[in-house]
Amino acid sequence: MPVSIAYSSTYTPNVIAGLLLTLLAAVLVLGLTTCWSWAEDRALGGPPPPSIRKLTALALALFAIGIFWQLIGYLRMEWAGW
Repeated sequence: MPVSIAYSSTYTPNVIAGLLLTLLAAVLVLGLTTCWSWAEDRALGGPPPPSIRKLTALALALFAIGIFWQLIGYLRMEWAGW
């Protein structure tokens, strides 16, 4: 009988780690959006500061890396393949 996916040795380090990275990036994007929304209300418009733009780009890059990490993790498991 095949081993359950929860007991797979590749599931936790690949899929769960990618999921946690994706969730961390999503929370970072939401936090940055909220902070910039409050700051923009006080600043009466204008473009976001460079630090907000750099952190947003970093968060979006981490989100994409997390998605691909999960995909690679699923493809490394013995049940998935091309």
